[in-house]
Amino acid sequence: MAEKGFHDLTADLKGHINKPYIPIYEKAKAASDGGKLKLVSEKIVQPFDGYGFELKKGQTVRYELIWGPQVIDTMYLVKDRPNEEWACIYHSSSFGGMTPYEGMHYFSNTPYVRPLLTIIKDTVDLEKIKKKYGPSASHNFVFNSGRCTEGTIEAIYGIPNCNSCDSNMLKGIVEIAGEDVARAVKIPQAFMHFQIVDFARIPTNITYYPNGRFGDIFKKNDYVELLAHQDLYGSVSLCPMGDQNDTSDFRGYVNHPIRVSIWEGADAPLETAPDPQRKSSDAVDWIMAGRPGMVHGKVGEEQF
Repeated sequence: MAEKGFHDLTADLKGHINKPYIPIYEKAKAASDGGKLKLVSEKIVQPFDGYGFELKKGQTVRYELIWGPQVIDTMYLVKDRPNEEWACIYHSSSFGGMTPYEGMHYFSNTPYVRPLLTIIKDTVDLEKIKKKYGPSASHNFVFNSGRCTEGTIEAIYGIPNCNSCDSNMLKGIVEIAGEDVARAVKIPQAFMHFQIVDFARIPTNITYYPNGRFGDIFKKNDYVELLAHQDLYGSVSLCPMGDQNDTSDFRGYVNHPIRVSIWEGADAPLETAPDPQRKSSDAVDWIMAGRPGMVHGKVGEEQF
């Protein structure tokens, strides 16, 4: 029960922003559940590697566990302006949550703030995760604006030039969008899957896979599937932290390949979210123009 006099403005805003996209999610999920999608391409991505791919508007991407437990990090850039607009973990978690779920949307950065992807399918048994690890536990999450890098790993283990999600995902961007785009990517964004986390616990990342295999949480061919609402460049890293069974030495982490596949409507294109056409300007452009038409609140009376 809500506290007397308490109003959850955030919940109201989330409901208002996401409501128009609910039918689009439901139709795409029904198509996936009903076998109404056809395979466009697939790739078995090997450990210690990144994979870049083009995802067209109305297509879906599936990340599938096929060999063993494997954490993955993902990122998405808008194809026609890859260094200006991308899937933003801040806006996505603001309008959804820090532990993404079926029906949640990945929104782009400011000033665009439009849905770029929607999670339409997650076959992992989330109820089993919550029962074992806690009511707020999940395996999808955004890691406080970051991903593992060569720098963080060297700081921890004292070993330079280790494989990392940062370099793996940039490798994927080099392959699909080119060196210039990859060099201009300065964002630390990462949407993560297949790593159990609970932000209500300390530490938040839970060491799992007690047998170094799927255990009783994940199963072979579990996957997460997302629908693209714009033409995108995607990149996925097989996180070198792997199964997180032995954390005593970076070289002891065990990793497994995954399958990445692209799908589209078998009979007709999948419906996608319309562009809301936000009218806000680029922040620096607006500042240099003198912040014309700025809307704001009011100054309060002195209280100290």
